[in-house]
Amino acid sequence: MPQNQDDLHLLLDKIQQEDQQALGDLYDVTVNRTFGFVLKLTNNRPLTEEIIGDLYLQVWRNAANFDSERATPIGWLLMMARSRAFDALRREQSRTKLQDAIPENFDAEDVSNPDPCTKTIDAEEGSGLQQALKLLNEQQRQMIALAFYRDMTHSEIAEYINLPLGTVKTTLRRSQAILRAAMTESSLVKRDCYEQA
Repeated sequence: MPQNQDDLHLLLDKIQQEDQQALGDLYDVTVNRTFGFVLKLTNNRPLTEEIIGDLYLQVWRNAANFDSERATPIGWLLMMARSRAFDALRREQSRTKLQDAIPENFDAEDVSNPDPCTKTIDAEEGSGLQQALKLLNEQQRQMIALAFYRDMTHSEIAEYINLPLGTVKTTLRRSQAILRAAMTESSLVKRDCYEQA
């Protein structure tokens, strides 16, 4: 089993040629190092397992991007692992903030037809975007988060959540329309309430 940097270089060369065995070998000799590194950053074993799975998928897709003049193979892996860990932590933080912003007794009917001035006050107390996000279902919020916080393409989102590309495109279009309408309505209602005051 490869242990030194030259062997890791060779494995990356083979991965560029779509050698699945080489990816398995790279995983076997580096996963303890990458897993321990990510676990220290996240302090969350399930999240770390998800990140590590994504990391080696990224290696498979982007092995051609490895530049031996800029980093060693293990340095390249740890750099990508660090980036994925921070992305995942930001995503978890955003999800927590979103969940905290939604009351336990949340009712979509209450949000869709609130008193206009109450809606304005609510929007001022929290982010207007957070208020608008409450109008989306969990899948819609997930896709918006992947698209805008993780900068994933429609194809990447489809693969990540295992849905057809057409479904992802349609869902994102609808979600953006809902958010746009809610944000526009919020700003118009806010203006009307101030004019009436």
